[in-house]
Amino acid sequence: MKGHFIRRKVKSGAVFSILGIILMLTTLAIIYFWETSGREKFLYTEVVVLNQSVEAGTVIEPGMLDLVKVNPDNLIEGAVVDKDKVTGRYSAHYIPKYSQLALAYFKDESIGTIKEDQYIFTIPTDWIITFPSSLRRGDTIYFYPVKIASEKGEEGRPINSLSSTKVIKERKLVKSEVAYLKDSGNREVVNTVGEDRYDASANISSIEIITSYEDMSYLENLAGSSWKFILLYKANPN
Repeated sequence: MKGHFIRRKVKSGAVFSILGIILMLTTLAIIYFWETSGREKFLYTEVVVLNQSVEAGTVIEPGMLDLVKVNPDNLIEGAVVDKDKVTGRYSAHYIPKYSQLALAYFKDESIGTIKEDQYIFTIPTDWIITFPSSLRRGDTIYFYPVKIASEKGEEGRPINSLSSTKVIKERKLVKSEVAYLKDSGNREVVNTVGEDRYDASANISSIEIITSYEDMSYLENLAGSSWKFILLYKANPN
């Protein structure tokens, strides 16, 4: 009777040992699965990325896009999750390979068609008195000429300010289209969220326009005669 009890005790201990080993192996397998693919499969978000770097004005084709899993903590605001949202659109600025994408990085159209007698021209910053910070690529801008009059202050120093300007109204308003807006790092300035102009990706440092040689020469002659410009704009309806 005693021997039978001992044998049963040994069998029970062996069973629990086997169950313990199975439980341990199962736990290890679960941990391995979770760390290698489970976490990504169940917690990560699938987003669209470019499988190559692109320059500004590049039309996005389906073969240029991939889907990758990203930790939710690393998601950018407005990350694109559907390839169709960006297919056929134009990149608004340089986009590095495998960067997360947002709709603000793209435009529905490239810059307007440049005619044979037109050129891309960067407006010198010292020509400009002021311009709207909400200016964006594709907008139509007007150069409002302002004559800067040098005056003497109380201590004999010259004063150049908007309050001491003379505007000659008969001067024509040169009309042009914005080709590119660049920040100090030579990256294009775009809206950060959709088509909302309230927030820009950076401050505008330089403005490039589509203009004719005639208009460019006219602006240059004015600038060389102590004229500066206030830039006005009309938003592109697209």
